[in-house]
Amino acid sequence: MTDTIINVSSLSFGYAGSDVLVLEDITFDIKKGEVALIIGASGSGKTTLLKMLGKSMIPEGRLSGKAEYYGRQISSLSQAEAAVKIGYVGQNPDNQIVAAIVEEDVAFGPENIGVPPAEIRTRVDNALAAVGMTEYAKHAPHLLSGGQKQRVAIAGVLALEPDCIVLDEPTAMLDPRGRIEIVNTVKKLNREKNITVVYITHYMEEAMQADRIIAMEHGVIKMQGRPEEIFTKVKELHALGLETPLAAQAAFDLRQKGIKLADGIISNEELTEELCR
Repeated sequence: MTDTIINVSSLSFGYAGSDVLVLEDITFDIKKGEVALIIGASGSGKTTLLKMLGKSMIPEGRLSGKAEYYGRQISSLSQAEAAVKIGYVGQNPDNQIVAAIVEEDVAFGPENIGVPPAEIRTRVDNALAAVGMTEYAKHAPHLLSGGQKQRVAIAGVLALEPDCIVLDEPTAMLDPRGRIEIVNTVKKLNREKNITVVYITHYMEEAMQADRIIAMEHGVIKMQGRPEEIFTKVKELHALGLETPLAAQAAFDLRQKGIKLADGIISNEELTEELCR
């Protein structure tokens, strides 16, 4: 992962008519093939940031700094260009599904950008296969489960063949089974297709699987680093109104009781191994 696909530098934003900055001096970059997770309590600015990266929101207000895709300001991209470079998936798949049949919905984006019919067929088949929904191609989306609908929404983005997908709490409205489906789908896309992923979640167990964590509060980045660097900072995360993975919290509590444990424990497997040792 050497190529920077998204670069954000000194980005600040405030809505028109308000003196409050929603984002303030945000700086980070995302490497090609990386999975970056953005976490933060409600009102931290993470959704506004993600919508600006995916250009699903055209901001009106005070905007300064840079948010670039391969060196080009994202705000200068047309909606069509943005869609084929950085695919956006929101919380509610019902807001993204527009057709009465699954395969027609997945074909909607490529049709809109003028992809030839023969290639659309190939893209639809490949996208549905990538998210494990081939057998549902002829189904009506409203008859699917929440997790299946979200996978259709992701397939619709994949059919545009973006280099990067940004997901705004895609598991927030799902039950545990649906959450597992989406997490596994995203991991597969990243691993097999080298798709760069920028992802917001409230579930720390999901965030543990990222390459990098960006923690925000009141529009400011408070911490960023690898999961083992971030999730062992239990007191700091609590101060941000965030939970920690159960194993990281247990390891912290045990250390407070005087029990010596190795550093960097964030998973159940790591904690079990250390306790057995």
